[in-house]
Amino acid sequence: MRRRIAFFVEGQTEQIFVNRLIKEILGTQQINIIQKQFRGGVNIPKQEIVRNSSFSRNPKYEILIFDCGADNRVKSEIIENIVNLRSRGYEMIIGLRDLYPIPIEELKKLERGLRFMPHKLKSESQYFDIIIAVHEIEAWFLGETNHYVKIDKRLTGRFIRERLGFDPYTINAEERVHPAKDLDSIYRLVGKSYTKRYGQTQRVVNKLDINNMRNNVRYEMESLNRLINVIETCRER
Repeated sequence: MRRRIAFFVEGQTEQIFVNRLIKEILGTQQINIIQKQFRGGVNIPKQEIVRNSSFSRNPKYEILIFDCGADNRVKSEIIENIVNLRSRGYEMIIGLRDLYPIPIEELKKLERGLRFMPHKLKSESQYFDIIIAVHEIEAWFLGETNHYVKIDKRLTGRFIRERLGFDPYTINAEERVHPAKDLDSIYRLVGKSYTKRYGQTQRVVNKLDINNMRNNVRYEMESLNRLINVIETCRER
């Protein structure tokens, strides 16, 4: 029986990372991954665009990853699509978004609000969860310190600390309010940069040591651990 999970994510960075994480955990031989974008809405007709897909001949898993285009659209897109997805056999629908720019003090309140389902969807609530990266998904990248020397061998903790005043090898990455800017500052020390451009984000994500994230980094960041657990549980059943 094919296992089906749908992810609704804030943007393309999350989509690229979830795609890589799924392939590393579930493998690439028995999996269908369909990546879509939601665009438009309000004054412009909403479109569902297939960005990328990969298909196995004998899939054991089917994964949908929807790029919602904004953090405030993750929950609304889930509400709009959850009944249809459940009818098609999707056993889990996971939302993933950043906390930023909301302050950390509001995290629990935000989680409660986002996990609340309208009464008409109460029967579907057990198949739904929301994961909030503190403060940005880039905190997960910042905390995966093995990838720095893959970017450039000079990017040691001492080298970075002497120039930027903090050491990504020793800090709590979730305490950094804007980790995406931190990554950009670090990479610029060696003439590179971190932006939200698709190709550049993909190159950075491909440098990440997923084994380190699964065996170490996840236990420092609850949100990352929850995401990895969802995927690992799918494999173990």
